[in-house]
Amino acid sequence: MKMAVEFKVEVVSKETIKPSSPTPEEFKSTFRLSLFDQLTFTLYSPILLFYSGGGGEGGGDAGGLELVSDKSRRLKSSLSDALTRFYPLAGRIKDNSWINCSDDGVPYVEAKVNCLLEDVLAKPDPVELKKFLPIAVESLEAGTGSLLLVKASFFNCGGLAIGVCISHKITDVAGLGTFIRAWVGSARVESSDEVVVPDFTISSAFPPRDDLKDLPVAELPKGQCVTRRYVFDSSKVTALRAKASSPTVPQPTRVEAVSALIWKSVSNASRRKLSAPSRQSVLSQAVNLRRRLAHPLPEHSVGNLVGGFMARNEDPGTDLLCLVSNLRASMKDYVESYPKRLQGGLESTAKAVFEAGVQFGSLMNSDDIDFYNCSSWCGLPFYEADFGWGKPVWVGRDESEFKNSFVLIDAKDGEGIEVWLTLTERDMAELDHDQELLEFTSLNPSITW
Repeated sequence: MKMAVEFKVEVVSKETIKPSSPTPEEFKSTFRLSLFDQLTFTLYSPILLFYSGGGGEGGGDAGGLELVSDKSRRLKSSLSDALTRFYPLAGRIKDNSWINCSDDGVPYVEAKVNCLLEDVLAKPDPVELKKFLPIAVESLEAGTGSLLLVKASFFNCGGLAIGVCISHKITDVAGLGTFIRAWVGSARVESSDEVVVPDFTISSAFPPRDDLKDLPVAELPKGQCVTRRYVFDSSKVTALRAKASSPTVPQPTRVEAVSALIWKSVSNASRRKLSAPSRQSVLSQAVNLRRRLAHPLPEHSVGNLVGGFMARNEDPGTDLLCLVSNLRASMKDYVESYPKRLQGGLESTAKAVFEAGVQFGSLMNSDDIDFYNCSSWCGLPFYEADFGWGKPVWVGRDESEFKNSFVLIDAKDGEGIEVWLTLTERDMAELDHDQELLEFTSLNPSITW
């Protein structure tokens, strides 16, 4: 395996992309945030899409390398077209309550990379991958500045990295997936795919509150952290699911099996380091609520509509199948109770959301337990993002500054899972001795295509 290489990403140009058609006057000052948007952390959600120089899988350049200028032109024109439907993304948030949809536009940065794509993907470095993003994920600009930013970085070999950051104040990762799908659809005008039309009704179902305008900015805990990429290939996922099965959960999902193993490993690493075998561990796992409501919202709903269930464990001897059963039971209890609390009127809905937020914050900042935050991006359409030169050869992200968190992303085959895990340096070092984790994963393997 090649070693990680140092490389430079040199900015060539910067411009602002605006909607191809001006937003009608009647829409410019009427877009409200939802209650969920108001209470969401102020940060950006990132995604990195890497493309080879040739056509590759899914179509593309039959005649060889497409010129950089042609690709750039296509990205910018299709982005402009998509923004006519996603016009709030070109605006700015005001008073943590509404968006001024004045077509301020989306920053678009073009850069060149002084190496080959294979040099970066031989051993992807979460720290170095930051260079492909247009802004730092933790930037507070997410609450006051640009809501969407794009960076296109071209390699010497003709490869391309597209870095997208979207403000979490306007949508969750499911909404980011909807936008990427729409942008791709605009780029492939010859495609027969249905045009993606976003639905912005979340704020109607869960309207904002005026008393939250001056809400202090909530922050996720940071520390001296390390981010690692662990890959569970499809065969290992199959074996792990078999090991995690039980009479209670005879067929655990990919996400359940992988989440349970990561939770078990990181909890035991912390207990060993602290010499506290009975220390309680809590896993919070994000849940997309769109289809969980009594009146489900459309698949293409853009906004924040994510909750999260909590699972607890304080026994270092708990085996994998028991943890999976714990996760399944906690999820079942959550989806049977919490969505109902969101349907009882504005006051009861606000109470349910506030109480969930207080519980999350209290556990997250407690010194008496280990609190882990998990988010699954599995099933989102990032590997289908073919702008006309083929599907991505790899989808990734960068390092995180937020401790005790992990993100699950589909591997390219749709069967494996990549885990982006962030822990303190102390806890991460302990994972090197976890034989069960090492049995099922590869640590940052090369990406091949």
